[in-house]
Amino acid sequence: MNASPSAWDRKFLDLAQFVAGWSKDPSTQVGAVAVGETPNLLSLGYNGFPPGVADLPDRLHDRDTKYRLVVHGEINALINAQFRPATLYVTHPPCVRCTVQILAYRSVKRVVSIKPGDDMLSRWGADFEESRRLFAEAGVTLDLFENIGENGGR
Repeated sequence: MNASPSAWDRKFLDLAQFVAGWSKDPSTQVGAVAVGETPNLLSLGYNGFPPGVADLPDRLHDRDTKYRLVVHGEINALINAQFRPATLYVTHPPCVRCTVQILAYRSVKRVVSIKPGDDMLSRWGADFEESRRLFAEAGVTLDLFENIGENGGR
């Protein structure tokens, strides 16, 4: 983990937080920004149902159904990228499911996110820790920052 974020880290995490607001998920909005090496913006993503699947209230409010159908923000950003991103900025640390898919994509060398709060850790802490281990094993840098961006984080 880096001690402090760069100006680019702040800008792209701010953008990821903005994009998260596009999600229709009533409980958790995740935004992601895929960035090239220069750093140039390649694509945006947020958590939501796949194209053609309606955002029906009964689906959005039933966690079991929602979790089966939703495409996570970081995966949408990778799908939308026309070029292979080197860095992925995400509002929340990736879950194991997304970590495996990010690693399968093979071009992402760095993932930047905001440290999760206690509430998120109580539900996802073990999952985030496994993701951290997988990233380390695969040689992908995971940087988690606190109080970042214009909004001071979440």
